[in-house]
Amino acid sequence: MALPMVSALRAQDPNVRIDWMCGRVVAPLLRHVEGLSEVVVVDERSMLVGSSIRKGMAVARAWLAVAGRRYDAVYVAHSDIRYQFLTWALRAGHTRSLNSTKRNRGIVPGRTHADEYVRLVTGLDDARAPAYPPPRLSLRLPDSLEERLQRANPDGRPLIALTPGGARNVARENPLRRWPLEQYAELADSLDQEGYRVVLTGDRIDGWVRSVFWHLPVADFIGATDLPALAALLQRCAAIVAHDSGPLHIARAVGTPVVALLGPTPPSMFFRPSPYTAVLWPGGMLPCAPCYDGYDFADCSSNVCMQMIDYRSVMLRLRALVDANHRGTPPVSQLTDIVRAPIERPAEQGRDRN
Repeated sequence: MALPMVSALRAQDPNVRIDWMCGRVVAPLLRHVEGLSEVVVVDERSMLVGSSIRKGMAVARAWLAVAGRRYDAVYVAHSDIRYQFLTWALRAGHTRSLNSTKRNRGIVPGRTHADEYVRLVTGLDDARAPAYPPPRLSLRLPDSLEERLQRANPDGRPLIALTPGGARNVARENPLRRWPLEQYAELADSLDQEGYRVVLTGDRIDGWVRSVFWHLPVADFIGATDLPALAALLQRCAAIVAHDSGPLHIARAVGTPVVALLGPTPPSMFFRPSPYTAVLWPGGMLPCAPCYDGYDFADCSSNVCMQMIDYRSVMLRLRALVDANHRGTPPVSQLTDIVRAPIERPAEQGRDRN
């Protein structure tokens, strides 16, 4: 979501040098972003959840990595004040952060995050503010994974990616964001019957989701990819179906059409009208939705907002998305509908859906 900052900076000056400071997890992917000069890696986990000593050492190592450099501008694209510690050792003409404006602190509620990050660069906060796409990513699927994909899809079916796990960040897990696992399985079965090959993606610790797919001919890439390989794999897919998780945003960065399943997080955080996006958010009718306040989620025992989404409704929108993009760019109004009304749920609701 922050990558459009690169495009905005390049639009101002094509020869600008851009150094991007980031955590270890995303660093390999950022090294494939066109327009970045250097990726400076920070031990983000130690900085956020480590002991006081580990936090201090992580920040000190980040300072050492950029010691002696002089920047014309520094942009802190995170509303958590701890990230501002990383800029204290930097010499800069000016420093601007999401917390540095008098009118608001952090991202303005209801605004698309990508536009708010661009606002850091342009300084424009009215109708003149331009929107920028993310920069290109130079990606290639490794030969070993290419061979694995061909073995899993010998008849060359169109690929649909599913990401049933995920929904975690460096500090904690957020199971409230997950769509029920059995709904993913029903969707995978329907996709197989309609001639698609389902590609399962996820981190190695997402292996627990395999239990509901054992009887289906899916291409299992869970734990098989790093972030650059995942991005390259998603580029090969006709679409991805995912709840609010990393692969959903990676797919958008590489131009893969997405069906986004949202509950605790509102669509306005991530999406503007696009022919490559369909969003289901029936939980928006609930009085508690959205429950994400920019920092944390509600203390909720059951993510009813996600359970309201039925795989048949997902299938309908996925068909429309794939068909329209196969024919060419469709009218925006066809695919950017945000479903807010309650959706019919399957009869069986007794099992744990987290």
